[in-house]
Amino acid sequence: MMSKVVIIGGNAAGLSAASQVKRLKPDWEAVVLEKGQYISYAACGMPYYIEGVIPDFYDLMELTPAEVVKERKIDLRLGWHVTRVHPVEQEVEVQTPDGPAVESFDFLVIATGAVPVTEGLNIQWSERIASLGSLDDARHIFSLIEEKRLQNCAIIGGGYIALEMVEAFKTRGIETHLVHRRNDLARTFEVEISDRIKNEMTKEGVVLQLETPARGIEAEKEKAVITTADDRKMTYDFVLVATGVRPATDVLQGSGIELGIKNTVRVNKFLQTNYENIYAAGDCAETFHLVTDSPVYVPLALKANREGMMAGANLCGKTEPFPGVLGSAILKVFNLGIARTGLTLEEAEKHGLNPVKYQVSNNSRARYYPGTETLQSVVVVNRDSGRILGAQLAGPLDAVKRIDVYATAISAEMTLGQVFNLDLSYAPPFSPVYDPVVMAARVGRKHLR
Repeated sequence: MMSKVVIIGGNAAGLSAASQVKRLKPDWEAVVLEKGQYISYAACGMPYYIEGVIPDFYDLMELTPAEVVKERKIDLRLGWHVTRVHPVEQEVEVQTPDGPAVESFDFLVIATGAVPVTEGLNIQWSERIASLGSLDDARHIFSLIEEKRLQNCAIIGGGYIALEMVEAFKTRGIETHLVHRRNDLARTFEVEISDRIKNEMTKEGVVLQLETPARGIEAEKEKAVITTADDRKMTYDFVLVATGVRPATDVLQGSGIELGIKNTVRVNKFLQTNYENIYAAGDCAETFHLVTDSPVYVPLALKANREGMMAGANLCGKTEPFPGVLGSAILKVFNLGIARTGLTLEEAEKHGLNPVKYQVSNNSRARYYPGTETLQSVVVVNRDSGRILGAQLAGPLDAVKRIDVYATAISAEMTLGQVFNLDLSYAPPFSPVYDPVVMAARVGRKHLR
């Protein structure tokens, strides 16, 4: 029997879900309601477009609306903004370009994504004050740099987007200040890695305004003025608010759909909500941590795409659970690569895992091979069993991709001894004889003893 699947949101999770439905059930109706004008775009590429590394705005598009409609046979509706969800009635209220409407469904997938966090900041949004939450934001910031010849700017925040945008602005020749409320960067980084990042930014000429909580931002003629918690005023040509994101679930308030950690949509491991015909995926959905099996909010690209695909498959009759995440992430800050996976020491302590943290520095390649640099490894393990709980790397861009070995080891619940015994590849251009991962395990075993 044919069913109608309505998907709220047309980016990573939403389009993955819709595409999977049409693959598995070609005769079913898949309707994607997207409030904006862009779909299936590379949000992670936006800082690099602003920096000028990606020359064409449209290179950020993975799929065009025409491809989605003609090739994937998806009913795509742009400018359709869902305003209310009625699970029992199996319908959603929508504001369309032609006025209000009601859309019925047999199955619903909530893939509303995330929106920038601005709580605690009194912001007077203007041309000179923006966040980076959409392609429209990216295009606006790029045009502002091109047309207004910005001399200086400030970025408020200490996480992934803030750090990537520091490089983007500085590379464009703009005096760049990082304004952050703590001395250390985002808590997702161990302090040793945070220090390495700060040193790299300072070396590249970034002005660090640390332990400087912002209270408000207001427009003043063609300037943006930050007011700090101690009432200081800092004036810039432009201010980017990059203080994190939160799940875009306001539309679900009062619907009866249960919300979980940080107001994410609460789902089981099959991506179902408390209504068996309603699923959620991507940056709006709660998930589980692979080490602790506790609910977490991790708005990252791979999770969104995989969850969307699996939600689409499961509502078609599959029963494949989403296993959870480790929060694996990688980024570059100028010439420094940063990567992390698993738990930080603070998180492991919070969950009572009896952790210990240690640090190792190794050559990224054979000592004598040209281009060898230092790779810094920070590893968190269980004191009793030696099981690896988390790892973070800082060093050459190609070297920090070793984080994937750690992610695999943590997923397999491997101990330091087991990692030490891994038969990893070796040649001087790529690694020392003892790969840094193996060496870190060797040092860790001694540390525990």
